[in-house]
Amino acid sequence: MITIITPTYNREVLVQTTIRSIQAQSFTDWELIIVDDGSTDNTEAALKPYLADTRIRYIKKHNSGQADSLNTGAAQARGEFITFLDSDDEAYPDWLKTVHEHVKEDSGIICVGAMRKYPDGSMVREGMNQFRFFGKTIYLKFTCGSLFIRRDIFTSIRGYDATLKSNIQTDLGYRLLVYLRNSRLNAVVVNAYLVQINVHEGDRIRTNWKRRREGGIQFIEKHYGFIYENDPKEIANIYGTIAYSSYKLRHRGESVKYLFKAIRHNPVRWVNYMRVVKYAFW
Repeated sequence: MITIITPTYNREVLVQTTIRSIQAQSFTDWELIIVDDGSTDNTEAALKPYLADTRIRYIKKHNSGQADSLNTGAAQARGEFITFLDSDDEAYPDWLKTVHEHVKEDSGIICVGAMRKYPDGSMVREGMNQFRFFGKTIYLKFTCGSLFIRRDIFTSIRGYDATLKSNIQTDLGYRLLVYLRNSRLNAVVVNAYLVQINVHEGDRIRTNWKRRREGGIQFIEKHYGFIYENDPKEIANIYGTIAYSSYKLRHRGESVKYLFKAIRHNPVRWVNYMRVVKYAFW
């Protein structure tokens, strides 16, 4: 069995599309756990008819954020592998079937590609992300819908860090890399685009500049040593993201401060020098 965990908050319409995409899976040995993070709209009533499908469970809790919702769902999971699918996204029919075909005894995590759909209908493929760790380049994807984790591994690394304001997937991914390196289990990459990320005008962490700024600072403080040891230039990218988030919040002095941190860690990235002028005066 594969467990899908879907956190939701005030998405009574969107989440129904997500559910229907799971019910349409060609692989049928699944369970779906919907974790309602204290919705104040009509979500609970809207989802009630779907609970006639005994593979679907609904949990409602107080509002405590996405990471806590994901952990809450994982604690109730029965599947050998778990995955997470946001309540505004959808899975293609062979999503679970394809992943199940790649499960082996030594599979620790499985990563698949995604399609990103924009409001104008355009679609962009999202394959694996490149990481430089332990002296080699690896390609994996830790985002929701793309990452499948053996449930006992998720439990062993204590799930998502609910104290982080953002970057919870990358944080989980870094800890997974360390775990897999010290185990006999492997990361499996499936080069197929099996989930659809729907970009819309609603609330998303990606455009919540306050949370991205705070989460970026938390993340770099937590993982600075690990990243510096493996891929120092990535530190510059993280500082650059914090700088941009600060700029969007109109914190010009802070944005320039973090740009200088980025430049110090990757002085040959010339675009950051131009950004200093932009962030300071524009």
